[in-house]
Amino acid sequence: MAAVLGSALGVAISWANFGHTAPLQQDLVKSADRTNAEDSPKVLVLDRFHHFGSVERDTKVRHEFQFTNMGKAPLTLKPGGTTCSSCTIAEISKSVVAPGETVSVLVEYQTNYYKPQFRQTATILTNDPEHPRIELTIIGNLTANFWFVPSTFDFSRVSATETKTVEMTVYSRLSDSVRVVKHELVSPESAAYFDVHAEVIAADQLNEPDAKGGSRVLATLKPGLPLGPIRQTIRLELELTGMSEKPVVETRVEGVIDSDISIIGKGWNADAGKLSIGAIKSAAGAKRELFVLLRGPHRHGVTIKPEKIDPEWLKVTLGEPTDLKSGTVTQIPLSIEIPAGTPPTNHLGSGQGKFAEILLETTHPDVKQIPLRVQFMVEQ
Repeated sequence: MAAVLGSALGVAISWANFGHTAPLQQDLVKSADRTNAEDSPKVLVLDRFHHFGSVERDTKVRHEFQFTNMGKAPLTLKPGGTTCSSCTIAEISKSVVAPGETVSVLVEYQTNYYKPQFRQTATILTNDPEHPRIELTIIGNLTANFWFVPSTFDFSRVSATETKTVEMTVYSRLSDSVRVVKHELVSPESAAYFDVHAEVIAADQLNEPDAKGGSRVLATLKPGLPLGPIRQTIRLELELTGMSEKPVVETRVEGVIDSDISIIGKGWNADAGKLSIGAIKSAAGAKRELFVLLRGPHRHGVTIKPEKIDPEWLKVTLGEPTDLKSGTVTQIPLSIEIPAGTPPTNHLGSGQGKFAEILLETTHPDVKQIPLRVQFMVEQ
């Protein structure tokens, strides 16, 4: 009995000593947390989002976000990264912010991407225990001060003896005047066959609803280019009112020179002026049979011979001309051969190897040369 009563009494005393102190200790911890929280820095950013609206492409935009320390301890600010390398925290005006003090964080973005809208986020790291990371978001719609209609000079299919003019218009959305102050033909090989002229369009003659100014650019192709695709680019320097810089832009010239002479055969692409052979084994080699077709009044008596072959070991052979059954077309066989035993080489037109090139010389009065590109790779 004495032992039982002693145990019961011990339990009662223990409960009295510790059972009531546990809640008391928890309250003391909570009270200490509240005291520490009240003594901690507290960051306040009234607006963490900024919309720039419409922004000119290829320009730099920036916005200042305001950080206030509402706590009782110094607030520290550190950059924590951005969503892209072009969106950078340009400047944190002060890395340690005293209680009650407000500082600015500048975020800038280089609008050099060609998507219609941008949205970027910059992260600021703080020592506020409740807000260790602050996300700042900037957003905007990209627009361009000028644009081209159409986007390229497209001559489509042009006869080798034909003179043709194609028109392009450059419009401005923000400037009252657009002038082409300089032009340059990038590819010197065919520059002599083009004339370029530009003229300012009167405001009452602009046919684009969003345009405030514009200029008309005329490109004229003269006879004499060899058969095949046109490979040229026109570089334009613009002068726009309200812009200190003069933008320089490039526009492609597209089209195909056509005539009474054409080429047909397996693997031949007339629009690209290219024969595709693909990958072949060195031991086997490869051979392709094409046909040169001649039409029109000059089809008889025309001779064709290789003028240039690169690489020189390509075998190019032209056969005897024959008239087809209708009598209106003369065809000349054209054989292109990669000899068996050719060492491994790359002529796929990539960075590792350029296309092979063949230049045929003719006695046709209108078509003096026929360029061909050959695409292939020789494997062991």
